[in-house]
Amino acid sequence: MMTLLSPRLLFSAIVAVSLGLMTGCDQKDAVQQGAQDFNADNFAQPSGPPLPDLDLAALDERPVSLVSYMGQPVVLNLWATWCPPCRREMPVFEQAQAEFPDIAFVMVNQGESAQQAQDFLDTEGLVLSDVLLDPSSEAMQEFGARGLPTTFYFDAQGQFVDLHLGEITMAELKDTLSQHY
Repeated sequence: MMTLLSPRLLFSAIVAVSLGLMTGCDQKDAVQQGAQDFNADNFAQPSGPPLPDLDLAALDERPVSLVSYMGQPVVLNLWATWCPPCRREMPVFEQAQAEFPDIAFVMVNQGESAQQAQDFLDTEGLVLSDVLLDPSSEAMQEFGARGLPTTFYFDAQGQFVDLHLGEITMAELKDTLSQHY
C-alpha cells in the first residue's frame, strides 16, 4: 500500500535531501536554487540563536570579536576566494555597504589567509570595510553552514532573523533587509 505525502511534507523532504547533498560551492544550480528558496523560518525559532562570540581577525590581523558589531543590524556572509558564487556576489555587498551605512556587512572569509583574501579584493577592485578572517572555518561549524556562500541576518540586539543559502542578488538582499530592518 502506497501512502501519499502531503505537499508540505513532500516539500520538506525535498529540501532536507537537497540540503544534505550540498557539499559546498560547486553544487548544481537547481540544488542551489532550491536551497535559496528554502525559508529559514522552517527550521529557526522566531528568536533564533544570537550572534556568536567568535574571535576572528581583520585583514590587518588585529583581533575582532563578532559581538563587537552588536548595536546595529548585521548581515554576516561566509565566503571564500575559491568559490565562484562567492566571488560573483561580492559586488552586491560592496554596493549594499554604501547604500545601507547603518547596517554592518561583515564578510567572514573561511579557511584562507589574509594575503589570499586581500589579493582577491585587490584584483577585483573591491572595497569592503568589514572583512574578517576565519582560518579554521569556526564560523561554519558554529552556524552549521553546509556550503558557501551563506548569509545570516541578525538584528541590532544580535538575534538571528533570517538566512540566505547560496549566491545572493541585490534584489534578494534588499528584499530581506526591508523585511527585517
